[in-house]
Amino acid sequence: MKIAVTILAAGGSTRMGDMNKLLLLIDDKPMIYSVCRMVLDAKVNQIILVTGYQNNEVEKSIPKGINKIVYNRDWESGMMSSIYAGMSKIEKDVDGNMIMLGDMPLISTMTINKIIGEFNKYNGNHIVYPIYGDRQANPVIFPRKYFPKILNSKGDGGCKNVLKKYPGDSVGIHINSDEVIIDCDTKDDYFLIEKKLINNV
Repeated sequence: MKIAVTILAAGGSTRMGDMNKLLLLIDDKPMIYSVCRMVLDAKVNQIILVTGYQNNEVEKSIPKGINKIVYNRDWESGMMSSIYAGMSKIEKDVDGNMIMLGDMPLISTMTINKIIGEFNKYNGNHIVYPIYGDRQANPVIFPRKYFPKILNSKGDGGCKNVLKKYPGDSVGIHINSDEVIIDCDTKDDYFLIEKKLINNV
């Protein structure tokens, strides 16, 4: 199976005050660097990074190796515009696309590969998402057959709507780590992430 990952890094960090959360340091590197590094080390074929707010600063903060950087001029309209911008650049022979949030710096390469492995086990025919406890989490990988349905969805819940509409075609995989539910929207979230990293040392 050929796998693409679309990393969403376009949002305005409105709940973080005057800081761009993606540029906050995690282990002395910008958060978006950490997320990109984990994806680069995984078993994927194409990586698309979608930027928007402070795109120049974000692009300067990522590691080398990203296949495609897409600037979403319409980033203020919501996440779906970034998903559309990224997915429109997916190579034609890609079998599945993983939607990765740029503000989840605890995501590990091992977890990314585990989700991809489950996708491959079903020959790329099912949506695969992680579960932590009883919570559906991120990132989610979608088969090519669902790309048009995602792109034709209205509003900002395109991917979630597809998941809800086709529960029988979705597979949840249990992940024994809260990395799949922790994102960074506020300063409190950032402090929590820092605390977790310190405790894991």
